[in-house]
Amino acid sequence: MKVLLLATALTVLTPFASFAQESDTRGEIRELREKLERLERKLAADEAVREKKAAEERAAITETVKKDVISEVSAKGQSYFSKLVDQTKIGAYGSIRYGTSSLDDLHNTFTFRRFVLTTDSPIAERLRAYLELEFERFTELELERRTFPTAGGLRVEQAIEGSNKSEISLEQAWMQYDIADWLKFRGGAVLVPLGRFNINHDDNRWDLPRRSLVDRGAPVLPSTAAWPELGAGFLGDFSVGKQGRVNYQFYVMNGVTLDSEVESVIQSRFPRRDKLEAEIELRPTRGTFSDDLKSGKAVATRWAYSPWLGDEIAASFYWGRYTPDFLDSHPVVSFAFDGKKTWGSFEIEGQYVNTWWSGVNGVAKSFARTVRDSSAETSGAETAELETEVEFELANLATRKQGYWVDFRYRFWPEFLNATILGRHFSNPQLISTFRAEQVWFSGLLNSVAFTGGALTDFKTENRLLNRFTFGLAYRPVPLVALQLAYEYTRTNQGKSLSTVTNFLTSSKDREFFQHAVLMGLTFGF
Repeated sequence: MKVLLLATALTVLTPFASFAQESDTRGEIRELREKLERLERKLAADEAVREKKAAEERAAITETVKKDVISEVSAKGQSYFSKLVDQTKIGAYGSIRYGTSSLDDLHNTFTFRRFVLTTDSPIAERLRAYLELEFERFTELELERRTFPTAGGLRVEQAIEGSNKSEISLEQAWMQYDIADWLKFRGGAVLVPLGRFNINHDDNRWDLPRRSLVDRGAPVLPSTAAWPELGAGFLGDFSVGKQGRVNYQFYVMNGVTLDSEVESVIQSRFPRRDKLEAEIELRPTRGTFSDDLKSGKAVATRWAYSPWLGDEIAASFYWGRYTPDFLDSHPVVSFAFDGKKTWGSFEIEGQYVNTWWSGVNGVAKSFARTVRDSSAETSGAETAELETEVEFELANLATRKQGYWVDFRYRFWPEFLNATILGRHFSNPQLISTFRAEQVWFSGLLNSVAFTGGALTDFKTENRLLNRFTFGLAYRPVPLVALQLAYEYTRTNQGKSLSTVTNFLTSSKDREFFQHAVLMGLTFGF
């Protein structure tokens, strides 16, 4: 009975015990799961914190590196540009002149000769750039233009205002690469190395207030100084002996060419008809800086020897075609000798140039075939109130031009002037007396050319001589500034006009063959 009751109790209680045990197991599992989830959340949170911290550290490192790189690059950039700015030399030179003349058509006048801006910049250790921009007799330039329709047509109006005989000129603009002291490459707008004046033409370097006839006033040079050409070449210098040095320049360039100059003339002529005239002159000018007018190029070179500081002797040469492609091909050949010698306070400096323009007669014939008629004008029947005329001319050509200038200078300074306004506050003021002698010979100078129907009908040349003597005194308080006073006597063949052999003297009288002039100048540089 007891056994039966016990078995019955076990049978009844066993399901309850199993259920209780199962409930405890489930609770433990649930608790473990919750702990695991909390652990996972904690690990995720810790990982997020670590990732955030790592990202912040990476961002901080990146920012630090970025700042360091920017700082380094900026420092290098500032260093480069600061060095470039510090080493770049910006300067200028200029001159004004007051002059009187004995010629009837010239008046006493002030002349703003020129103001030239210069920049010399070392781009890098072996690279250099240089620029000269000239404003000659320049005060203003203004252009006004209008285009608008009118009843039955289109109207175009244009007005140009500017100062007389003014010019803006790019005298130099080149880059130089120094391969070695004896070999440097230079390309751009370079000064033609013919003679010594063209490559040393700055006004404040000279003690007289007018440039030489050979280089400027009646140029024997193929083009007036300062004479740049677009090209490239080499230059350099090297030692010879203990003290001597040789320097050279050699360039290939577009070269001087015959180019057109158009002059318009409006003339009232009562009781005759008024006249509108257009004169087209073909004259030698510096080569173009764009499309060359001719297929041939020019070459120029100068070699100079200096035995010691202050002395130099040099020879130079120029050759190149000067006729444009629409005319027959002819070259211009020029050579020069120049030098300078110093004995203490006394100096002699000079230059001789000889230029041969080949085939002047052939050029005139070719010009005639191209243009056909040297002059054409309307008749009275064509217009009752206005006569129009078009003229074509060849100008400034001669078979040969040759000439020289030589300066004799003496530098001095009386001691008593130190106590005056001329000597106070200046460490080394100077007075320089100068005598300059100049002569130019023209052989086969073109006097007149006429042609009709493409045939040459008139071709006249003449031989001329031009002389000038100048006495001057210059006061230099500092080397780059000079006050100048000079007397000039200029003379050509008796019975001939100075205006036909110079480009700065005008005379309406055919027989004004000499001139007396007094000049005062001021020139400066910085």
